[in-house]
Amino acid sequence: MKEPGLKSIRDAREQRERSQNRVTPQQVLFVLVTAVTVLVIYNYISGRNLDVAKDKLLQKQRAVQATVGAEWRPLRDALEKIALDDAAAFRGDFVDPVGAKWDFRALPGVYLRMQVVDARDAATLRKAAGRSARDSFAGCLLREPNAAAAKGLPDAGAFADQPWNLRQGYAATRILTDDWVREVKESDDDLRLRVFEQQYDKAIRDEIPLAIDFIKRAQFFLLVLDEDTDAARTFSDGGVVTEDALQLVPHDARVHLVNLRTNSEVFRLKRAGHAILYEGPGVDPETRAALQRNVNNCDLANQVQAALEAKD
Repeated sequence: MKEPGLKSIRDAREQRERSQNRVTPQQVLFVLVTAVTVLVIYNYISGRNLDVAKDKLLQKQRAVQATVGAEWRPLRDALEKIALDDAAAFRGDFVDPVGAKWDFRALPGVYLRMQVVDARDAATLRKAAGRSARDSFAGCLLREPNAAAAKGLPDAGAFADQPWNLRQGYAATRILTDDWVREVKESDDDLRLRVFEQQYDKAIRDEIPLAIDFIKRAQFFLLVLDEDTDAARTFSDGGVVTEDALQLVPHDARVHLVNLRTNSEVFRLKRAGHAILYEGPGVDPETRAALQRNVNNCDLANQVQAALEAKD
């Protein structure tokens, strides 16, 4: 069937339609330029918003640093100096006759136990302190009332919540460290920064109040530095002596108490805790090891107590 109209008109119409449907290089370039422009503008605005959010967070952090940090740093530095000096050299047994009568056992204080080899400098000390835990030495020596146990709470535990562990002080003041500030500044997206904002909120809600309590109430620093012994290698994976392995065998431990109110040394002693464990039948190896550490640590505490009583 012959199409109506002139052929020249039909050809012109088809050519016009083909040209309308074809994408020209100019159009492609325009789209690309537009997309790049939008992306640049978005990144610029997003970057500015991220920088503003960082500045706001760090401004709040600096306010805490100027208040809590101003009190925490001197205490932290003083405790670290005591530990580093003790690790460098033991100066011999000493008990202050007046200090021996001080009933520090019922007072709030700070506790740190670690190996001598881990107290080389502030950095290694802080890292090792992260593994420190309140053990049965502190539980047997100290006698602060266990409020949770007195109330009959089922999860009260054997000992009181005191003393605080220095590890808790470091954890509670994490947002005050240079590392935390540096990590905030290096955040390159909103999601990462949100993590730090949540850390800050948690610190203000839960951790900074603990740090303030820590700073205001602590009246003593009890330090135990365990000296390595080859006897512990049998209980250490790969032959590397660990704190848990040391507490299983007799070894010299440097025990040091400082009155934080007067900055005076109460005592420093070197003793080796060891006790015979009488176990019942069917005790598994893990439980037996835990019990052995407990009786050894309590024996160490009893020796310290006896040295103080000898000065009465």
